[in-house]
Amino acid sequence: MFLGSVSAFSPLKTDTLKPGQQLRDWEQLISSGGVFTLGFFTPTESSTFLLGSAGVRYIGIWYQYGPINPVWVGNPTESVSDSSGSLSIDTNGNLKITRANASPIMLNQHLSLAGNVSATLLDSGNFVIRNIGPGGVPGRVLWQSFDHPTSMLLPGMKIGFNLRTKKEVSVTSWTSNQVPASGAFRLGLDPSGANQLLVWRHEYLDYEFKFGSDKYMKYFSYSLKKTNGSVYSSWSLDTLGQITVTNVLRSNTSNRWISESSQPCTTDLKNSSAICITAKPTACRKGSEYFEPRRGYMTGSGYYGDSLSFGISDCHGSCWRNCSCIAFQSFSDGQCQYWGKGSKFFPYDSFAFEQKIYVLDSVK
Repeated sequence: MFLGSVSAFSPLKTDTLKPGQQLRDWEQLISSGGVFTLGFFTPTESSTFLLGSAGVRYIGIWYQYGPINPVWVGNPTESVSDSSGSLSIDTNGNLKITRANASPIMLNQHLSLAGNVSATLLDSGNFVIRNIGPGGVPGRVLWQSFDHPTSMLLPGMKIGFNLRTKKEVSVTSWTSNQVPASGAFRLGLDPSGANQLLVWRHEYLDYEFKFGSDKYMKYFSYSLKKTNGSVYSSWSLDTLGQITVTNVLRSNTSNRWISESSQPCTTDLKNSSAICITAKPTACRKGSEYFEPRRGYMTGSGYYGDSLSFGISDCHGSCWRNCSCIAFQSFSDGQCQYWGKGSKFFPYDSFAFEQKIYVLDSVK
């Protein structure tokens, strides 16, 4: 049994998927109040999300009105390569995506249930699997997407530590604009038991955010955790409304500056999608340089990083710290490619070069 009819896009007049039904590539569930949509989408390098286009597919949830910006992704680590995918639920409550010439993608753990079940998209953005009682009355929730957040936190979601499953529930950034697998950053509850949120950046600094109150005021504060050496940190708000976080890591032998801005670049740049970093001027970096995305190709000897990255921020950081690096490219498989001085960039504005190269602004 199939839901809906074949058309370019088919928002279905239902919010529920039942055993024996399929949600195909061009079909969508709509929550009862018309707030959220569930369907297949294709992410692109330019931070936009498309429906029904050529490219890999993911199943996701987004607001019904406005640009497609997924608040949840069901299969972030394994995509569907074409439009053959369809979502279904079996009588045991297992959600899966079937596809041509490949094994199914399981969206939830094997529940091993027996009985009448259904999967419903709620107006909260939560996708829930429930038992259905006599007369079609929804029963208890057996599984819900709110217990498995991806990159967004919605009202009613809970992050922390699940005492039943013994697993941490956290929000994670994407690897890149095209790959929703877990990236470099993670937001979660302090595992020490303190009532505060932590933002982790793998192998870097841990930020502790604390919201509290005393008899004098309600407040927010933050601190840093670092096991080796001393850390001095500051946040500054500039005249452009950017928050710049500057951390100085001191050791017995050297000082290391790490600066990150809340926005990509200042507004006077020609390319607003360039990647900037505010850093202490050095012999090889003036502190005002930035990497801008360009379509084209590099000539010269390119080389790959020694280890996998967690997205474009890692590739950028490695290139920035290497005085001979003038350009880099981030790939969806976690690889970073770099080019050194002597390499040349040749522009070619074609969609054949959708994977952009980030080139130092001083390179012409």
